[in-house]
Amino acid sequence: MNTPAAPFTNVPRPTPPAGALRVRPLPDESAASYLHRLASLYRVESRQLCEGIGITVHGRPGSTLGGAEISLSPAALHRLTVFTRVPGLQLALGKGVPEPGVPDAGQPTARWQLLEPTRQPTRTCPRCTLHHSRGTTSQAWAYHRAHQRLCPQHLWWAASPTDQASLDARALPELVPAHHAHQRLTRRPDATAAYQWATAITTRWYDHQQHLNRRWRARLARLARTNPPPPGGTSWALTGRDPVTYPETIALARHLTQTPHGQTDRNFLDQTAHALGLDRLVLPPGDLLWAWIHTKQEHPRPHCI
Repeated sequence: MNTPAAPFTNVPRPTPPAGALRVRPLPDESAASYLHRLASLYRVESRQLCEGIGITVHGRPGSTLGGAEISLSPAALHRLTVFTRVPGLQLALGKGVPEPGVPDAGQPTARWQLLEPTRQPTRTCPRCTLHHSRGTTSQAWAYHRAHQRLCPQHLWWAASPTDQASLDARALPELVPAHHAHQRLTRRPDATAAYQWATAITTRWYDHQQHLNRRWRARLARLARTNPPPPGGTSWALTGRDPVTYPETIALARHLTQTPHGQTDRNFLDQTAHALGLDRLVLPPGDLLWAWIHTKQEHPRPHCI
């Protein structure tokens, strides 16, 4: 009696041949965005591309590419690397590798996962994307860090994940020196904490229309004149908040990292006003900058030996 053949599903799928196109991912580009751009060049959908090279796709993307990520198993990353002929692709897209213990982690599989708004990638500079995509698309999504939200070459600002659009910031040339100052700031070990504090402080000032309101309103008006209205009824006040406050946020963050301890509150406020280009700075009792001052007084920086 003949032994029955093994099920077809247990037969290893052959490694796909290399594709005709070599498409590299953009810096920090999401896997979903990269697959979308790659599939568009072959004029197929990302699911069709994956299944065509032997990757089984589970689930479906959300309503927008920025709202979901596709997790690729190590075997799927290997197949995609062979197909694209792009060295380092596994490292660039390996953030979505399933955790150990996932049943199909050893199989070439991909799974769509919805992302919380705070974890969603933002749109890249459309001009850079158009160049890297050989003129086929201007849309891509990347996990921009705080100091990467401005494209200094084309002056496009990566808006927050919920906005799903980049902003033309050419009307705000003051963002460029702020961007360069932010790059220098990141070299300091206390840069992240200082930037987080400064962002919280300037956001509160912006929302409460305090201290720098006239300057920020004029900047917001320039931004609104060079961009289409925000989609979905979102207000310009919310959409433009981050780029509009960015120069002062960076100036304040740098000031917080350079402020010596032991000085009086009045001296500190005078120096802060100077750093922000103000004649004087008077803080209400509940201002977040007071919270930063009190935190530093309770936990002073250790003296260098």
